[in-house]
Amino acid sequence: MAGPIDNMGRGRPAPQPFSVAEGEWRGAEIETCRIVNVNITAWTVDVISEYGNKRYFDIQVMSSYFHPTNGEGVYVQPEVGAMVWVCKPSAGRFAQAFVMGFQSVFDSNTSDFSGGRQALNPGDIMLRTRDENFIILRRGGVVQIGATPTAQRMFIPIKNIIRDFCENYELLSFGGELTWTTQRDDKTTDGAAMTKFSLLAKEKANDPKHVAELTIGSHGDGDKTTLLLKVNESGAKDAKLMVSLTVTKEGNVTWTTEKDYVMKVKKNYQLESAEGDITVKASQGAVNVQASKAISIKSDTDAVKIEASQGATLKGGSSATIDAPMVSIGGSGASSPLIKGDKLVSLLSTLITQISTFTCAAPGSPVVAAASVASLAGQLQGLLSTTSFTK
Repeated sequence: MAGPIDNMGRGRPAPQPFSVAEGEWRGAEIETCRIVNVNITAWTVDVISEYGNKRYFDIQVMSSYFHPTNGEGVYVQPEVGAMVWVCKPSAGRFAQAFVMGFQSVFDSNTSDFSGGRQALNPGDIMLRTRDENFIILRRGGVVQIGATPTAQRMFIPIKNIIRDFCENYELLSFGGELTWTTQRDDKTTDGAAMTKFSLLAKEKANDPKHVAELTIGSHGDGDKTTLLLKVNESGAKDAKLMVSLTVTKEGNVTWTTEKDYVMKVKKNYQLESAEGDITVKASQGAVNVQASKAISIKSDTDAVKIEASQGATLKGGSSATIDAPMVSIGGSGASSPLIKGDKLVSLLSTLITQISTFTCAAPGSPVVAAASVASLAGQLQGLLSTTSFTK
């Protein structure tokens, strides 16, 4: 009879049997056993066979790969109660038995050997514990890593998507923090728990505080704030707050800055208040409005008011026009009408002409120019303006 074939496919002589004192070659034995003890320090287990009540103490569990140099490999630490196949090698009675694999018991309820395993597709590879945390390498390229169904991450090869599912999320780094929290407690039963997104950024990794903070979502019961942005002077412990932006869910927006605020646009810029007022105020400085073209101030209903506590100047390079049905110079109490200059000049010119050509009549005779001068008196009322008044 030919000898066995080695792993190179070549025939080799059959091994010589041991003496009875040393043992002898024989067929390997494989039997079903149950783990009854685990030595986590020595990486061994104790098992008892399902048939014959055989006991094997401190035997190894086979790994799919292992190298003792630095503990590298793919291996598990089994739990008590696991069903295994134990192999006693063919090297004789002194051969050391080992666990060569794990098995499932037959489930009479489902009439199969599923043993609570999740349904997988052909080609899927899964790692899972009794607590249902898992790693799944799915055929097709999808990778799932999770602690629970609501705390997992998926790597999807289509468009190279990384998708996270969670109730609370935290990213902690030397440069800052990113958190997304759901403020649920034991009394929350309807899912209406407050949530908050927070992004904290440092200027330097060793700073005690963050230089910028962004918070979106709930800021506590009764607080209408939805978005809050803070920028500090630095990451020092006592750094001064330089910029803050507050946006409420009622629609209020508040900007607060400690230094300059500049907004630049390349095209048109429109500032509109649909139902309220617009106020521009410089508490300790001037308000300057400049334009390379025209400046227009228009009010559809109420009056336009330009007021200065001291002096006010209205200057036009070529002309200045005040156009209104009534102009009051000196305030609302102005009641004396202004004089129309051209009509006054015309009246005075005519009067001077009459006087310069006046001829004295004989004593007792009527003044020759009296009738002409009397006609000029009727023009006096026309000298008064009906739209411009002063005090």
